[in-house]
Amino acid sequence: MPRQLDQLPPDATSLARRLASLEREVREMRAARRMTAASVGTLRVYADDGTTLLAELGPDAGNGGGGLWTRGLQDPINMSGYLSSGQLQFRPVEDGQVAVPAGITYDSDAFQYTDLILTSGNVASTAHRAMLTLESTFEGGHPYVYVQAEDSNQCNMDVLGVLTAANIAYGTINITPSPGVPTSFNVTGLNLMGSTFTAFATAQTSLPGTQVTGVGVTNVSATGLTVWLTRTNNTSTGISWMVMGI
Repeated sequence: MPRQLDQLPPDATSLARRLASLEREVREMRAARRMTAASVGTLRVYADDGTTLLAELGPDAGNGGGGLWTRGLQDPINMSGYLSSGQLQFRPVEDGQVAVPAGITYDSDAFQYTDLILTSGNVASTAHRAMLTLESTFEGGHPYVYVQAEDSNQCNMDVLGVLTAANIAYGTINITPSPGVPTSFNVTGLNLMGSTFTAFATAQTSLPGTQVTGVGVTNVSATGLTVWLTRTNNTSTGISWMVMGI
């Protein structure tokens, strides 16, 4: 009858390898047991220790549909999300932390339009969510970007920097008029987007109505405008102007 001593590995290296293999098998058995105990149709992914839950794919009873949740090793903030019916949603791992999760939704009728919608979550169920919609239209029509709250409610937008747009132009010119005679200056070289154009002009003066008696604009188009100045003397005057296309 063999002795217990005869069943041990012959050296320390072999013993260490056997122990490492045994630990690995135990981790795999733990993971398999957790998978077996999981709900039907649920897939869970664990870390090497067989205990830390990294991700879970399966039904999401709290929000409906199926879902993919990432749970572990998301330092410093644990985030989760579920994917269902063309919608990817995000919320904290801890249940009950937000009333409505944030989301990314893709929608299309495969004919006339496609929409990609980014929606912020909110903590209170009565709070409005901010929405950014990227929309393309049928047969090469101009795409649109919408910034609003849900249900077309107001949404404020803060631009940290200089806002530029292809349908807006502005600048400053100087006009030296003949006394009492409307004098013009042609602004050219613009290339504005839009089909209808509106322009504004104002004199840079502290004497409106006395020496500066009038400022106006004519011939407003996508490529330029004519600015007019009338004053009682021939003092060179700065004129600020703006054109907007819609």
